[in-house]
Amino acid sequence: MAHLHLGILAYWIGNTVRYQLKQNGIKSRWVEIGRIGNTQKVITTSGKNTYDKIITTRKCTVPNKNLKEIYDILQIKLKPFTKRKSVVHKLELKKKHKYPNYSYLQSDSFNLG
Repeated sequence: MAHLHLGILAYWIGNTVRYQLKQNGIKSRWVEIGRIGNTQKVITTSGKNTYDKIITTRKCTVPNKNLKEIYDILQIKLKPFTKRKSVVHKLELKKKHKYPNYSYLQSDSFNLG
């Protein structure tokens, strides 16, 4: 039942957006509006710093003229978020020995011959 409600909500949002755009002179098809919207990209960059911590930075590109016009009509911010930076701390794991403790094999009393 939830998928039906989500479908109705998506239809309502799509029609509301198209109506607002048509009221302001943009009579493009939905496919064209989607193509214009896909010109803005989000760039995610990750790397390690000198302390072995992973740093991730996300930036949003500047929208082009057509997308800026759509954003202005719909009263949407030009960038969905500002530059975001996060640091992921590496977990310290207990180091396991490469080989288990077989010290009894190293004794002088153990003779193979």
